[in-house]
Amino acid sequence: MTLAEYKKEITAIFRRNTRSGFADWRQCGRLGSEIEGFLERSRKELLKAGREKDLFEIACRAFVKWGTTDKDDSNGETQYFVGVVCDIWDSIYEREPADLTHEKMFDWFISKMDGTVIDYMEDVLLEYIMDHFKEPEFLAKKLDFLYARISDLTEKAKEDSWRSYSIEGYKRDVLQIMSEQKRPIEFIRNYAKDMTHPGSRELLADIEQGYGNGSEAIAIYEDLAAGETERVWGRHDYSIKLKDIYKESGLQTKYEEQLERLLYLETGSEELLEEYKTIIPLEDWEKVRDRLFDSFKPNNYRALTWYAQEGCLDRLMDGVEACGYPYLKTYRKKLEGIYPERCLAILIKTADEDAEAANKRQDYQHVARVLRWMRKYPGGEKKAAELAEKYRAAYPRRRAMLEELEGI
Repeated sequence: MTLAEYKKEITAIFRRNTRSGFADWRQCGRLGSEIEGFLERSRKELLKAGREKDLFEIACRAFVKWGTTDKDDSNGETQYFVGVVCDIWDSIYEREPADLTHEKMFDWFISKMDGTVIDYMEDVLLEYIMDHFKEPEFLAKKLDFLYARISDLTEKAKEDSWRSYSIEGYKRDVLQIMSEQKRPIEFIRNYAKDMTHPGSRELLADIEQGYGNGSEAIAIYEDLAAGETERVWGRHDYSIKLKDIYKESGLQTKYEEQLERLLYLETGSEELLEEYKTIIPLEDWEKVRDRLFDSFKPNNYRALTWYAQEGCLDRLMDGVEACGYPYLKTYRKKLEGIYPERCLAILIKTADEDAEAANKRQDYQHVARVLRWMRKYPGGEKKAAELAEKYRAAYPRRRAMLEELEGI
């Protein structure tokens, strides 16, 4: 196929999978699948034929077409599409054919960060050139681009304040390039002095570490970690990184203190508990472990993972009773053979509470499943039948419930 024919096929694919220029969520799925398959086939054919320049033009055309097409990509189609295109760019970048130098590739990326494609596709282009093109002349060109973008946004923010939110992200890219250029650390610190976003502080810490300034990096991570308090969701990444830095720096006391702090921030992390074991003498482990476990409330569901990991089944059973039915489902294989009466009691409590609150067939099906599960335990057959009769008597007008309870 000629280059023109490849380009024509891209146009045809987008026409087939859009209506009036828009791809709804069904069309977008088909569009992504079809264009990705086309690009993969083109990649094999053109690389084999040594036509890297044509392949680059095709990938770039598809990228721009995707970035200018209105669509519902809520199922993640853009992410998959971008992955395919970036893989093609990487193949060409690594080869750097004579008719498609890094300079020509770089110039194309920069030229399309002018509003040609939607903003999140521009982000893809910026991320790509940040990860590639590390030669001095490209670093200088990237800085020029970033300085111009920051200046433009700063001016526009005077009238539209929301535009200022993205400025620090571009400044982080500037910091990264300055470190790649090996600028004096004082110069970099001065540029970063007004940057307060945690991501900016972390980047500066990593730069300090790369410059051999371990104490400065530690100070930044200590400040970041201090802001991480115990919470149910989310990892405490700064605290974890600080722990690792202490260890790498030979600061054993601080490393152990930070590791112990993390046991409460990241309760349930199997990796952290195993790491904690390595700093405790084997003969003292059970005593230290039990002291740690004693500090948790019975309803701390995150600790259940550790009880199971350590084979502390009495604690695990106590915790499951405090946390309820969902955790019995998780740990039933470890518990039901040893504590059948206590497991049955949890199911009875669950069935009663859920039967009272049930108001639709899905709820009634759940109650019936709990009753059937009860029949697996000693005395459970009789108890399940009693409960089923109780519910039939208590809720005679719930026809769907009566149907689900048939046979129990």
